[in-house]
Amino acid sequence: MRKELIEEVDQVPMLPESILKVEKVYADIESSIADMTKALSSDPLIVANILKMANSPMYGFSREIRDIGQAVSLYGKDTIRSFALNIAAKECVPINVSPYGISVNGYMQKAQTQNALITNWVSKIDRSALAILAPASFLVEIGKIIISQYLIKNNLENEFKNSLSDKKTYEASELEICGSRSYDVAATLFFNWNFDSDLVHLVRYSDEPEDALDEESKKFAMYLKVAKTAVGFNGELSKEGLEEAYDLIEEYELDRDLFDAAVEKIELAA
Repeated sequence: MRKELIEEVDQVPMLPESILKVEKVYADIESSIADMTKALSSDPLIVANILKMANSPMYGFSREIRDIGQAVSLYGKDTIRSFALNIAAKECVPINVSPYGISVNGYMQKAQTQNALITNWVSKIDRSALAILAPASFLVEIGKIIISQYLIKNNLENEFKNSLSDKKTYEASELEICGSRSYDVAATLFFNWNFDSDLVHLVRYSDEPEDALDEESKKFAMYLKVAKTAVGFNGELSKEGLEEAYDLIEEYELDRDLFDAAVEKIELAA
């Protein structure tokens, strides 16, 4: 990774104290829903944003969730932790992905739709997998923000946009102009934030599951790649994106029926 890009990663602030409290509770296998609720309650802004996300119709709850304890009880510690990490990450790394031609709203909508898709799909297969897939589905694209900062500071925006206009993929243009993919940048940031090594590894191989180092990581990376392929950078499940996702589901031998049920829930909420 280029020195200037490493410097961009190193300049990102550490996660706030309130999130460190949440992470400490989450890491304690003996902790309770009450413990998680107490840790979250120390930051009213995070609580307000979690409740806003928890009440999104994409997650399928029919009644309004009015307090953080209720949210933790209904969603579980894995998903609520992923909400909190997503909220805190946006504060540490303000969103600007203009070199990619992506709007702030589009970036945010993609992250939440990916998370809703993963949550609704994978929870029916292996709920324990959400411990790693829930935060990954929110934060997998965060490297694009840091690469955007690098491009802007080094006057490489036009060169990058020209590369994209040659019908290259984001990843190909990132390698050509920056020397690193956004997923590698994201993984480096997560390492700096002291995230679990499994999460770091998952994000690094989220575009190339076959290169992951063990079978569980490969399977998780397959789920993540399907989700991010299905959801466009406007937050919508497009026909083209879903067709590509179905091809991957067939290739990876994943459960299409449960995927379709998750897609239907999201489309009904739109």
